[in-house]
Amino acid sequence: MASLSRSSFYNYNVQSDVELKVSAPGKIILHGEHSVVYGKLALAASLGLRTKLHLYEIDLPNKLVLNCLPLDFEYVFDLQELIEELLDKPIAITSHPSSFNWESPKLVNHQSLVEIVENVVVEALMNINPAPNRAVVQTVMGVLYLFAGILSSTSVSLCPMRIIIDSDISMGAGTGSSASFSVAFAALFISYLKRKTIGSKNVSKDGFKPFYWPQADVDVLTHYTSGELDRISDWAFQCEMLFHGTPSGLDNTVCTFGNLVQYRKNHSTTHLTLNTPLTLLLVNSKEPRETKKMVAAVAKLKEDFPHLVEHILEALEDLTVNASGVIQKIDTAAVAGDGAGLSNGFNKWKTLIEINHSLLCSLGVSHPKLDKINRILDKFGLSGKLTGAGGGGYVISVIPPSYDPKEVIRVLKKNGFEVTVTKLGGPGVRVD
Repeated sequence: MASLSRSSFYNYNVQSDVELKVSAPGKIILHGEHSVVYGKLALAASLGLRTKLHLYEIDLPNKLVLNCLPLDFEYVFDLQELIEELLDKPIAITSHPSSFNWESPKLVNHQSLVEIVENVVVEALMNINPAPNRAVVQTVMGVLYLFAGILSSTSVSLCPMRIIIDSDISMGAGTGSSASFSVAFAALFISYLKRKTIGSKNVSKDGFKPFYWPQADVDVLTHYTSGELDRISDWAFQCEMLFHGTPSGLDNTVCTFGNLVQYRKNHSTTHLTLNTPLTLLLVNSKEPRETKKMVAAVAKLKEDFPHLVEHILEALEDLTVNASGVIQKIDTAAVAGDGAGLSNGFNKWKTLIEINHSLLCSLGVSHPKLDKINRILDKFGLSGKLTGAGGGGYVISVIPPSYDPKEVIRVLKKNGFEVTVTKLGGPGVRVD
């Protein structure tokens, strides 16, 4: 079904005018990690770091070529076999086909579709030596899951194609790499479907719920409509279940819509807008995160000291609410050119960031390396906090507009930490 090669990628000639580029941002949790598990408010933001996809139809007959630059592999699928195994066979859904089309990701029988995709991937990989690692397998699984889910109910005519994956986002470090990947591929396949079926009176196969592109959307190929963004987020959530089992829905929401998102479990999300993106330092401790271990440790602490931990969680809730207000005031001051208001806002946010990290330390989810990063930041007049589950991963530090971070970056790197300067609160998924 497929062959796998590493390091040496091939050049293919573009066969038609069908060429698509999409990208989706990474994300960080600014405030509310761990407390969000217990129904408290979390505030997350998109990053300037992005997953970038490039699809174009090629002159290699009956092939789907998948290049992943960060993982250094090229996968060449037999396109007809993929169509027969993933698109032509009955789709795994929880309803009658007449109720399902590509706009209905919540009707997918997730576990059944995972098993179908897994069988295809296992067969494809069985003769590869050495065996691809877990990251490669999960990447291919994610691509084919969305390929099958989005396209199987449609009458789209597929042509040989090449898809190139590139990313600025480190895997497994708490910056939304899997959600960014899922959002980008959901968007890519929806864009491809729209491009190939834009004039069709019914995009769906016989027996499935009819679908056609609304007249208002026909000329919209350069960006995603509101409805398309909702479907992209929903499909990305389905793919996130493949990677994480029981995702919260926060990551795919931020990576789809961008900017800032207030999230509370089992409540509607609230989207906030930063008109002036802020500069952020992402400092990698190079200590692997242990998300399950950290979450379990907080749960045990809460079990042993329920009232005490509940007070800490309530404090984190209050802090997140305050931080949301402060960030919005910073943005207002930046737009208005109010220097005094900007300075006052950053000073308040700096204090909240310090308190936030201290509260997370009291829950036992920090690490000596994270604390060392914060001590270095403090010497340079900055504040930092862990982001995500803790126990490793990243510290984040927001940089005021007039601050030159060159020296603090030099010292952090001298101490063995990786530093990335990026923007906070940029656009969500987009056609590039």
